[in-house]
Amino acid sequence: MIQPDIFNKDFSVNYSGKTYRAIRHDVVRKRQATYSDTAHHPDEKIMQIKDVLGEICGWGDLSILELFAGQGNLTKIYAEYGEVIANEYKGEVYDKLTENVKDCALVHCNKVDSYLDFHQLIALKQTFDVIDLDPYGFPNRFFPDVFLLIEKGVMFVTMPKPYVNILNGITATHLISYYGEQNPSEQTIVERIVLWGLCHWRKVELISSIDCKSIWRFAFNVEKVKATDYTGVRNR
Repeated sequence: MIQPDIFNKDFSVNYSGKTYRAIRHDVVRKRQATYSDTAHHPDEKIMQIKDVLGEICGWGDLSILELFAGQGNLTKIYAEYGEVIANEYKGEVYDKLTENVKDCALVHCNKVDSYLDFHQLIALKQTFDVIDLDPYGFPNRFFPDVFLLIEKGVMFVTMPKPYVNILNGITATHLISYYGEQNPSEQTIVERIVLWGLCHWRKVELISSIDCKSIWRFAFNVEKVKATDYTGVRNR
């Protein structure tokens, strides 16, 4: 039976012949596309950012990279902690971002494709105290090389829950290639991200995880380590 409580009258969904799960997936996608708070959970993310960064505010002004800034809900919060590079590629969304942060002197907006631009940042040997990885979809394509952009700091990662998505063959293969299974658990995903950190000798520890219905929002402490110290093996 169709459960009407999932629908919002602002979203027009054709549910003829579709399963409840498929209809719910379509509704969520439409809400994501319009940056609805019910899909992007800005309040929960803001609270987590304040809780985590409040612990390291003694570092002084932070350098912050927001790879998918959207309309700037989190960008304005990050600007309270330091200088922010805010990336966004979609035209209309980028226009709203620049409008929303126009009074934030420490925010620098870039209209770039972060899937490509982060490689340029690596080539330039840039590093940041805080990285926010909140793409429209799975963030897996950034790992493990995104760790080259941080030597000591915090990385926030938004991860869609695989089991609430409609897994077609492409998505299933994508998840298998990164996690070894098409429906990885929260624990499996966290363990794999921690392991990816070691590809570039970063010690990665989960310090915060929040459950936002269809996504998990992780915060990791990241610190560059010496391979010899980490493994206890000395080069001869």
